Amino acid sequence: MTEIAEVRDIRLVIKIDNKNPVELVDLTKSLFSLASQFSSYVEKNGNHKEEREAKLYVKEIKSGSVIVELVELATVGMIPFVENVNTVVGFAEYCKKAYKFLLKGEGKKPELSQTDYKELSAIVNPIAKDKASQINFSTTINGNVNFNFNLSSTESNAVQNIVKRELDFLKIPEQQDDKFEKVVMTWFQARGNIKSKSGNKGVIEELGKKELNIIFEEDNVKETMLHSDINPFTTAFVVDVKIININGKPSIYKIIDLHEYFDLTEE
Repeated sequence: MTEIAEVRDIRLVIKIDNKNPVELVDLTKSLFSLASQFSSYVEKNGNHKEEREAKLYVKEIKSGSVIVELVELATVGMIPFVENVNTVVGFAEYCKKAYKFLLKGEGKKPELSQTDYKELSAIVNPIAKDKASQINFSTTINGNVNFNFNLSSTESNAVQNIVKRELDFLKIPEQQDDKFEKVVMTWFQARGNIKSKSGNKGVIEELGKKELNIIFEEDNVKETMLHSDINPFTTAFVVDVKIININGKPSIYKIIDLHEYFDLTEE
């Protein structure tokens, strides 16, 4: 553990090696999202012994590439504490773990809310929009680099695509027992054999844009939806469903009941 007397200067350094000029609004949103993630990290991890606001302040902006040096200051006084070291370095490590998990599935999945996903995406947006650019995160203590990692433009684009996919899953509203009543379903793919247990996929747009596998609680409901005179691909069905998660992600709609249906081709 670093002695308090030795802690003079702790910085979180964000360096963007840009090939094209960075749009001001993108840079502003990136830094705002970074500050918001820092506050959220401190609130969740409770690294401070004394009560004070968790904020990052701009210490210095350097010329050349976009280099922003950020510090955390106590609300009373301007002297950094050992706790600041743990907080700033811990936050940088949190960012690395979050991005590495999104990119490669490395380590334990962090608990991320919709806001977390959106802010992690916004932080790297200036790089994702600038081919061949790179963002570097580092921490320095008394001028010495303590921690460092970076993301390329390609990786930043991948992060944003993965975030969009994760947000689609999180858009499914919460409801007791994961049962949703009288929602409208359309077929994306349907198998003709009533004995088939796989291959049926449907979309319920108010729960998510992605098509999920379909199973039925009762065969008579499946018979009505797939094996009557109804054309399933030109019909909307009002159903009760349960969502079944696999590996923490919505994967299956289980049709509980069919209330009514209507022809989408009718004017």
